[in-house]
Amino acid sequence: MERLKEEWTEFLDVSKRIEESFEAFFREKAPRDRPDEPEIEEREIEEIGNIVEVKEKKEDELLENPNVVGVGIGYRVREYKVTPELCIQVFVTKKLRKDMLTERELVPQDLDGIRTDVIETGVIEALTYKSMYRPAFPGCSIGHYRITAGTFGCIVQDKKDHDFLILSNNHVLANSNNANIGDPILQPGPYDGGTQRNIIAKLKKFVPLLSGYNLVDAAVAKPLDMRYVKASIAKIGMPTGVREPLHGLRVQKTGRTTQYNRGRIISTDATVKVGYGPGVTYLFKNQILTTRMAAGGDSGSLLLGMCKRAVGLLFAGSSVVTVHNNIFNVLMALEVELEPRQRYY
Repeated sequence: MERLKEEWTEFLDVSKRIEESFEAFFREKAPRDRPDEPEIEEREIEEIGNIVEVKEKKEDELLENPNVVGVGIGYRVREYKVTPELCIQVFVTKKLRKDMLTERELVPQDLDGIRTDVIETGVIEALTYKSMYRPAFPGCSIGHYRITAGTFGCIVQDKKDHDFLILSNNHVLANSNNANIGDPILQPGPYDGGTQRNIIAKLKKFVPLLSGYNLVDAAVAKPLDMRYVKASIAKIGMPTGVREPLHGLRVQKTGRTTQYNRGRIISTDATVKVGYGPGVTYLFKNQILTTRMAAGGDSGSLLLGMCKRAVGLLFAGSSVVTVHNNIFNVLMALEVELEPRQRYY
């Protein structure tokens, strides 16, 4: 955690300037009656389709570059100003002068006629209300008994047996694959003082993190007693459904570390390399990138639009961007739903 803080300090100014630039661009692009949801022009829909094809064809080659941590689709940034030009975004740990790079390390200015944009993010790593709460609520500290702490994302319902479950990340509830079904889940998480006296749930199922590629970092746990939890997210309220991500969409989340904050979606259909500790990196596809909204311990937070419809599940980030799984992939992989047939409050 201390190493992360030191590395992030140098990027804070970059993060702030990028955040302000995207905010100004999307605020101007949005209709006055819907300032949180910029309109997409017909030409952009067609452009995105073409860009997706090129990105999927070229991203493996780009990701072979050790300085590249992700590839996505979004608006091009020039001198900290967002332009209306859609492009393939190439996220790097550090921007270097051309004379410091080998020919293999240089990112092409365009790929099959599609412009590229190199964005410095730093290293992207999995990110691990801190008190005990009963009932516990989405947004507070939670975690597998062998981890530090993460965030209680929301309540979902199992499609098969209709159990109500706590949703968070694999690395929060299942210790990055190193857990057994039935393991105790603590609230607050161990880092925040959680002990065996604070068991709130048992691990029910998780999506394994794979060496090939992943769509989600997700898991669910079954509360010992539904009286110990509630479904309303701190500072946000009850989720009202789910929705697809949209460039420029204003989003919100509540997490264990940075609590409530807002941001904007800046990249979709992103493929990113995410560090899970020394020597461990997993590849994730179809991810959502936002302006910086999190710090260590916010993993597991539910990402929602301002209309309270869920968009993603936060799991990783750097000092410049935050990375989220697409909520549709999360729900499908775990075979759960966010809008239970039998409404629970």
